[in-house]
Amino acid sequence: MKLRRLITVFMTVLCTGAGTLAAQNVSVYFGENKTLYDSRYYGALFGEGIAPTFPTFDVKFGWNDNSPSPYAALCNHPEVGVGFQFDGLGDVKTASGPGIGNIYSIYGYFDRPVVSAGCFRLGYSGELGLAFMFDKRFDPVANPNVVIISSPVNTHISLGVQASYDINPRYDVGLGFFFNHTSNGAVCFPNKGLNAFELALRLGLHNPARGSEVVRATVDDGFKRGFQFAVQATCGIMSNEAKYDRYIEDGVWVNDRYPKYAFEVNALYKYCRTQASGFGFDLFVTPFCEEIAENDVRGETYDPVSVGVAFLHEFSYRNFATMAGVGRYLYHNDGLARGKKLYQLVSVRYTFPSLANMYAGVVLKAHKFMAAESIQFCIGKRF
Repeated sequence: MKLRRLITVFMTVLCTGAGTLAAQNVSVYFGENKTLYDSRYYGALFGEGIAPTFPTFDVKFGWNDNSPSPYAALCNHPEVGVGFQFDGLGDVKTASGPGIGNIYSIYGYFDRPVVSAGCFRLGYSGELGLAFMFDKRFDPVANPNVVIISSPVNTHISLGVQASYDINPRYDVGLGFFFNHTSNGAVCFPNKGLNAFELALRLGLHNPARGSEVVRATVDDGFKRGFQFAVQATCGIMSNEAKYDRYIEDGVWVNDRYPKYAFEVNALYKYCRTQASGFGFDLFVTPFCEEIAENDVRGETYDPVSVGVAFLHEFSYRNFATMAGVGRYLYHNDGLARGKKLYQLVSVRYTFPSLANMYAGVVLKAHKFMAAESIQFCIGKRF
């Protein structure tokens, strides 16, 4: 019933809100999510070989960048905006009976058309925001088996491709395929995370003068290829998974949180306005190693400092940038990911040119491309 009410409200907005606001687009998505089977816990949670599906509903409010910026012309006048997503997990039952709660997300998004031919468009999109789960998340008494999400506030990440066709100057229809991830970044445990592929139908209301149909003289910003260097420091909080593992054994659940730090120096070669690639040197500091050793009862000694080197790729648009990296530990013995040699980094940052190119943002570190280790805030400077 909740999903039906949401669809009714937003379809009313879409059909009656033709409006006259310049460059404003409204789109709704009706989709189905297929969760990715995770052998770590799906068998116990849902049953062997079972990966549930659930409905999803999105509404997006966006604006095309029709400015004379060279970024706008290079990226085919992308759409940026804010979106709201409803994931209907309320009817997804676990093997022991209790269901999983619905997830409500709010996020910023970036949609870039790569191919525009007449009425047809094909492109990719990215979303980053917050996901809220208010009921049926993990509870040691009420829901001890629902180990996907244990916190009311989480991170929402989505990457996808989508195609659309203009059926008239104001409306378009389309199809999208997305990978969606929800987790709390190890702020508390359990945090197995929700990973799913989504196939969704799109119905959009768009400004007739959007995108590449707008002809403007592009301003030259004097871009030159070359190396760029940066130093950054990050700080965040995370829980102790070893203590959660002890809860599984003795039933005592305490979700204490500890600080986590990192420092990075990187060198990237910027070969166009939006793309740069290079390498980074990472130093990670885990000051609560003694607590990890105490709770994993292995009798091992851990070192709070880990060192690694990572290959990095950055996509930037004006003062915003997102970076993805795959790193290899040169030294790693902090007890957080025993036996792992590789790590992954994803960050989103905003640069302040008026503050000597200082920047601030968020960094997510993970292992196995799926298990979040920590989420941290970062500050840095580019040279």
